[in-house]
Amino acid sequence: MFRFGFELREQPDGNNFTIQILAQPGYGGRTDDLITTHRVREGEKIFIDWVGPVPTLEDAKMVAACWADLTEVYIATGKKFPDSHAGGNSSPES
Repeated sequence: MFRFGFELREQPDGNNFTIQILAQPGYGGRTDDLITTHRVREGEKIFIDWVGPVPTLEDAKMVAACWADLTEVYIATGKKFPDSHAGGNSSPES
């Protein structure tokens, strides 16, 4: 069974993908605020908050896999994401 689920969506301008988080494991008592966990909320939807553009579907798949791996490490150990990977606090529409 998969622990994570994502929807990868190309933006109307064709220059960027957003990655909506559809399913993920709980944080097991660790801090789960959006900044610490590198997520951003847009209405009822939650997206991966990634630094820099995600211009292709392959890039979006890589970002989703990397975010999932970093999230698993955070849940297991409490080790936070490296600043170079995530946390741009960007809107999904930007």
